[in-house]
Amino acid sequence: MSIAKNFPPQVLPMSKKNKKWRKQHLDWADKNSYLNNNSVRKKFQKKHINYKLYEGVLDLNDMKLVLNPGDLERYFIPNNVQHYPIITPRVNVLVGEEKRRKFDWSVHLKNPNTVSQVIKQKKQMMDQKLQEMLMSSIPQEELEKELEEYARYINFDYLDAREKRANIIMKHYIEKLDMKIKFQQGFKDGLIAGEEVYMFDIVNGEVTFEKLNPNKVFTLRSGSSNKHEDADVIVLDDFWSPGKIQDHFYEDLKKADLKKIDENQHKAGVVDSDGESLAIDDIKGHEILERESINSFLEMSGVYDQSGGIGRNSYTDTDGNIRVIRMMWRSKKKILKVEYPDGNGGMAIKWMSEDYKINKAMGETSKEYWINQWWKGAKIGQDTYLQMKPKEIQYNKCNQPSFNSSGVVGQIYNTNDGRAVSLVDRAKPFQYLYDISWYRVNEALAKYMGSIVEVDVAKIPKGWNLTKWLYFARKAGIGVVDSFKEGNRGMAKGKLAGSVGNTTGKVLEQRVGNFIQTHIEMMEFAKSQMDEITGVSRQRLGQTESRETVGGIERAVSQSNHITEELFTLHDYCKKRCFQILLETAKIALKGNDTKFQYIADDYTRQVMEVPGDEFAEEEYGLAVSNDDAINAMQQKLDGMVQLGLQNQMLSFSTAMKIYGSSSMREVVRMIEKDETDLQQRQAQQSEMQNKQAQEALAQNQRQEDTKNQIELHKNDSKNETDIYIAELNAETNRINKEQEGSGESNVNPDNDQETNRIELEKFKSELGIKQESLDNDMKKHDDVMKRKDKELKIKEKAANNPAPKPASAKTKK
Repeated sequence: MSIAKNFPPQVLPMSKKNKKWRKQHLDWADKNSYLNNNSVRKKFQKKHINYKLYEGVLDLNDMKLVLNPGDLERYFIPNNVQHYPIITPRVNVLVGEEKRRKFDWSVHLKNPNTVSQVIKQKKQMMDQKLQEMLMSSIPQEELEKELEEYARYINFDYLDAREKRANIIMKHYIEKLDMKIKFQQGFKDGLIAGEEVYMFDIVNGEVTFEKLNPNKVFTLRSGSSNKHEDADVIVLDDFWSPGKIQDHFYEDLKKADLKKIDENQHKAGVVDSDGESLAIDDIKGHEILERESINSFLEMSGVYDQSGGIGRNSYTDTDGNIRVIRMMWRSKKKILKVEYPDGNGGMAIKWMSEDYKINKAMGETSKEYWINQWWKGAKIGQDTYLQMKPKEIQYNKCNQPSFNSSGVVGQIYNTNDGRAVSLVDRAKPFQYLYDISWYRVNEALAKYMGSIVEVDVAKIPKGWNLTKWLYFARKAGIGVVDSFKEGNRGMAKGKLAGSVGNTTGKVLEQRVGNFIQTHIEMMEFAKSQMDEITGVSRQRLGQTESRETVGGIERAVSQSNHITEELFTLHDYCKKRCFQILLETAKIALKGNDTKFQYIADDYTRQVMEVPGDEFAEEEYGLAVSNDDAINAMQQKLDGMVQLGLQNQMLSFSTAMKIYGSSSMREVVRMIEKDETDLQQRQAQQSEMQNKQAQEALAQNQRQEDTKNQIELHKNDSKNETDIYIAELNAETNRINKEQEGSGESNVNPDNDQETNRIELEKFKSELGIKQESLDNDMKKHDDVMKRKDKELKIKEKAANNPAPKPASAKTKK
């Protein structure tokens, strides 16, 4: 049956898209709920089996290739097999890594006019800065340094006010909508089912973000695209509680609709003669319904055929939840491309709706175009239709009038045009092999009974039974036999028991050791093969051996990361598209409203942002993402780098805290560069201070040396003067003696001359002692001065090496 054949036409003027036409779409989705694009997306049955496998439930039919190869043992397939989840930790470790990976993004303006304004603003800022610097009296070296820092700010850190506002709004919604945890859950869907799906919408005036279940999202006509948003028809089929329905649709629900929901009037549409539903007649029939209907859903290959299904006319489940169908489809809208004179001799263009009347008198001409337009609608139960209208958010682009999006963003993990293959799909055969090996080991252990002794019941003594014989065998260790007991039936009648095939005492040995060991080795083989296929090695799981080297472990983990990197790349690509849709959704939700909200800044201070909705909605934003292998490798080594920086005093504790709190690797690089610059400045100041202290110490040493030299010179001069004085005194004394001897005066008393010489010598010695004492005093004073200066130098050096602590606070002093 062709789906497109029954789908309502779309190339219609707005006047013909009435209420009946809109209801046809939801009724069509109701009848063809389980449609699918099977050329790319995985069958519902396969996704259902994978989710159950992750939850710990095996599908025995899916295990037939391993459990019963060749379909030879049709009647020997077990009813149940115990599951041992070795695939679960491999999925969980990748999900955990996704949470720790940085997704480095920033918002920038794309509107050409606005970009030109930003470039003009940057130029004006640079010109103004240059004017200020030229008029200042700052030295040339400092001017060059300041100019270099300002240029770095303009090129890397400067953001237009509109870009800053957009980045803050993005961070606000990421936190408010719990997008990080939802992306983590979506990545798990990708690993298990090979798909992840999200949806943005505006509900009751607020931006909403949902992580959708791939088993409840159905798409049609998306070609070979691996993106859900490329489909022409998207149906979300689920069962909601009455409370959730009222919370989601309270603006659209009427009193009659609320009464239906409250009284649970959404029952099956057809009943038989006894007043009960044709689908559910009694308890047994209800059990058959559940089993057969789910089987029909699982076994289908594409469109659900209502005529062959059972129970799809029931709009409530066993828990009282009500079926809710949300549908989005790509319709066509007629627009006019109008050309008109611009008053300067040329022609201008404007795009108008299909109702626009051409003014031929003004020289206007038009050309018709049919562009895409997304519609939406919801059906609650059997006959409650809501929100059947064009979507409020069309996500149009300035340069592409036909571009729009449904608000649904999804990624299919496939290759080229092939069908999706998940991590669980690749690991599933080895999971089955592991479970079956354990099943066979458990069976062997259950059958093993140790050594068994064969007993001939014909030799059991008369009046004994087997239980009594086993009692004596166990307690006394004696197996009592009566070899003279006569047979009483058949050919052995009347014969002695001892003469009939004596086999008593034969021991039967069960040898299951080799069987169990073989299966244990098979289980180890299954785990090792799963490691290679999935790319999640035991080293990545933290399972290392003592004989392994650190380098070997690092290489194993690195190689494992290379194998799984494609999964993270596809997931990041999906996240980027989600952030782009988030911006567009926020523009529509904030338009016409001036909103205030609080946010936490990079320095962990609480700030208030006021957003003028109309101004924010006027701009067209883009998203720049840097999340390549180099950034991820740097992120993995960031802990060691930060620790090394703290140890070497190259980073401050506040910067380290900001690094771990930042979601942008570019911001991390800027913070590290700033700390390095501050460190270089501190080192330069410290080096300058040390040079100054060294020069002061050298000058002090020179002054000490000069003083010492002066003292030595003074001492030498004094000694020379003393020696000269003594020499002159001796010379004078000799001269006097010679004169007296030459005169021949006999009346001269030699004793008097000697006495005179003695007195003069004593006088000379006295004067010499005074001079020597004066020199000693001068040396002592000099030594005291030098010791005092040495102490002052030591105190200054200690003060320079150990800066004075900051003054204590008033509370501390108290």
